[in-house]
Amino acid sequence: KGWKAVEQHMQNEKHKNNLKTLKNNSQLTFSISATTPSTSSTHTIQLVDPNKPLLFDDQVSQVEILWALKSVQNAFSYKNPDEVGELFRTMFSDSKIAQKFSIQHSKMSYVISHGIGPYFRDLLIKGIKNCERFVLCFDEQTNNQNKKQLDLYFRYWSSQKGLVVTRYYRTILLGHAQANVVVDGILGAFCTDGIDISKLLMLSRDNPNVNKTVEKMINDAMKKVHAELLNIGTDNLHVIHNGFKAGTTETNWHVENFCMNIWSWFQKSPAR
Repeated sequence: KGWKAVEQHMQNEKHKNNLKTLKNNSQLTFSISATTPSTSSTHTIQLVDPNKPLLFDDQVSQVEILWALKSVQNAFSYKNPDEVGELFRTMFSDSKIAQKFSIQHSKMSYVISHGIGPYFRDLLIKGIKNCERFVLCFDEQTNNQNKKQLDLYFRYWSSQKGLVVTRYYRTILLGHAQANVVVDGILGAFCTDGIDISKLLMLSRDNPNVNKTVEKMINDAMKKVHAELLNIGTDNLHVIHNGFKAGTTETNWHVENFCMNIWSWFQKSPAR
């Protein structure tokens, strides 16, 4: 009942007009009516000017977010911010922002997972929706809680970067990793995020001889929307790599040692 009331209020023209005013202006005018029309009044709220500098608390939050992004980029431990706050306060003793900087490992986790994480995931989904085709990479593993989890990645052509990129998509916790459970998790994630399954080009996994049932079931689901996975047989890439390795070993050319010697020559020699 409560949510229905919210939905009805969202459709109200007065609410829509106020929302439009909120987006386009720095003032919001609204009326308050009492029991009698003669006591009704109109009030104006001055909203935050987007061109004004951030408030002090927002500046502190901005710094904490930047540090969270730096931690992700450089693979810092979540335990790292437990000590870096005191370090910043010592190094920048004249900075009020440094004195207020406070982000422990638990807060860091929430900021990354629930704060900035959804923003980057939305960017990823937008990129997937705009690309012509994508490859789904998946892997099952047992986590430290002794539960099966399914990690999903996307590999696709990024028009923004002008190259093929691989991006983490999401992790799905599984009770048991039967094929139908894995497929339901993948298709459910696509449905939730509005990803068109007909754009799926191939499945990528660590071993071509496993999860064949998963591939068949996903291919059957794609056929319902008049699409199909690209079938090029087994994983030829490993066969080519191993064949090349065996060939270079038999020739006694010592290609690997030669490449290592060249690398060492330029890397270890003093600059001139």
